[in-house]
Amino acid sequence: MTRLDLPQKRYLSLTGVMMRVDHARDYLVPALSRIKADILDEDPDAPICLHRADIRQSKGPFQPLSDGATRLRFDEQLLRVMRDAEYIVITVFLDKLGMDGMFHWKRTHPYHFLMEVMVEKYTLCLQARNATGDIMPEARGKHQDKALQDEFTRVRTHGTRYVTQSRISTFIPSRNLKFRTKKDNVAGLQLCDLLAHPSHFTIRQNLKHPVTLGDFAERVSEILASQKYNRSAYGKVWGWGAKALP
Repeated sequence: MTRLDLPQKRYLSLTGVMMRVDHARDYLVPALSRIKADILDEDPDAPICLHRADIRQSKGPFQPLSDGATRLRFDEQLLRVMRDAEYIVITVFLDKLGMDGMFHWKRTHPYHFLMEVMVEKYTLCLQARNATGDIMPEARGKHQDKALQDEFTRVRTHGTRYVTQSRISTFIPSRNLKFRTKKDNVAGLQLCDLLAHPSHFTIRQNLKHPVTLGDFAERVSEILASQKYNRSAYGKVWGWGAKALP
């Protein structure tokens, strides 16, 4: 909540990817493994975790991507996986300056506030499909993870203004968040990491912010908007797969 005059401090978003466990196992894991082996020459004794910041800068195991032709092949294969994989995306976006001083803001952390909205959206998404699911956040540190678990426990125990406790516990049965780190090399978290930045700026574009997407992010944005964002029975994305607050 400092320097909210700076866009990189003012705006925050949280993106979730919803995928069946068997599809992650049978399609996503081998698909990403092929990319790592074919293009990055992955050593099986040193697994590579796809991380957007390192990919963008061609750092560490992504040094081969400094070659233009290799980068193009890598991008095309990633985009194919993003198109062909079966998943649903929900992104909730917050203007912290706009929320400052509101009731909700006074009692919650911005990340936790977005998590509460994400739990609401996820519960409704699961209910519409008569499915159950759990939540796997990327670990950020012992204290931050405990605070997030405590907030999730509060939401799951008391419900929210829009989704009751019983609905949340029915469709998200586990009381515990399944924290994982990059070292765990979870395919779903890696996919989410690659989708989150383009999704954030897709929402900002829709809000008429003066931002532009790079070529790769623009193509990811098209995939999200045409296929992957959660949507209503009538095809509406805004408020379902993409939610901006306040």
